[in-house]
Amino acid sequence: MNRLSFTILISAIGISTQAQDIASVLREIEHNNLELKAAQSSNRAEIFDLKGQNCPENMSVEYSPFFRKGVTGMASSEMVVSQEFDFPTLYAARNKAVRLQQNAMDMEYMSVRRDILLTAQLKCMELILLNRMRDIMDERTSNAEELLVLYTKRLKEGDATSIELNKIKMELMDVQTELLQNEASRQQIIMELQAMNSNKALSLDSISYPDNEITEDGLWKDAVNGDRGVMTAEAMLAVQEQEVRISRQGWLPKLSIGYRRNTEQDEASNGFMVGASLPIFSNRNKVKAAKARQTAVQQALDNERIQVESAMRTQIAELKQLKEMLRIYDNELMKQSQTLLKKSVMAGNMSLIEYYTEMDKVYQKRLTYLNIENKYHSLLATLHRNRL
Repeated sequence: MNRLSFTILISAIGISTQAQDIASVLREIEHNNLELKAAQSSNRAEIFDLKGQNCPENMSVEYSPFFRKGVTGMASSEMVVSQEFDFPTLYAARNKAVRLQQNAMDMEYMSVRRDILLTAQLKCMELILLNRMRDIMDERTSNAEELLVLYTKRLKEGDATSIELNKIKMELMDVQTELLQNEASRQQIIMELQAMNSNKALSLDSISYPDNEITEDGLWKDAVNGDRGVMTAEAMLAVQEQEVRISRQGWLPKLSIGYRRNTEQDEASNGFMVGASLPIFSNRNKVKAAKARQTAVQQALDNERIQVESAMRTQIAELKQLKEMLRIYDNELMKQSQTLLKKSVMAGNMSLIEYYTEMDKVYQKRLTYLNIENKYHSLLATLHRNRL
């Protein structure tokens, strides 16, 4: 089966080889990225700390020996073993707060993960643009080399001038310089992607733009309702609402129980102790503070939604414009024009100056198309970022 037949077969069964190429790069970066690993470890440590804070106080053991004049050794002693703990309903409320906090941290991690993978995806798309620009430069180089051979021969035969020959040489000089700059930019992006992959090599030779066209309704659902930043803010609001409930229970007393043993020479007394600490003053403003924080988080959530929706409207409008611009450009026409121009100059029906003047216009149009295409796919990837 040849390459074309294989591609047609893949398309027929609905598998996008292009999407798999970039997707495999992103999966590898997700697996190796040190920032994501550090975030996971930090979240685990934070959860352990939160769970540790919702435990009873440490048991207290006190021992006091007493000495009295006229008594050899210890006259009496006292030992107190006590345990202080919060009202039982507070532990249940705090356990729920820990679960909500864990969910909020998971949402925050997914937001960080999304941003890292989106950055990697956009870098891959920038690399695709540079690869396609390099293909045009290679084409220009090949054309210039053919013309150099032809005009060197014509110069010897008296049918060309040194000015024309020098024009071709300067074209080669320019395009070779652009190729070097292109390769430097390519290597920089490759190194940035490898740095995101813990400096491990990545296979980037076959990456292409993914085919992930979607309706406007689908874009809106992805970008607003499923936005990781909005979901993180919603999770933080749930945490703060639970903190308000906890603070309302702050008036509940702290309880303590204990065992006491007193000794007086050969006699010993054993007893129990029960106590309570009433937070009459310390909880006075805690509920107000918790409610104020809840209001702040709610306002932050509302603002996040507004910002996401506003950016979404702008991006959808821009995406439609870019799509229309891509529809206007006719790649086949531009390539056909270049072929005709080349045949004309090679046959001597067009001067070299006219050829380069017209050919430069076509090359600029092709480069403009590549930049619009890249912007379109990059914007579409940004709108799809919550699917990463």
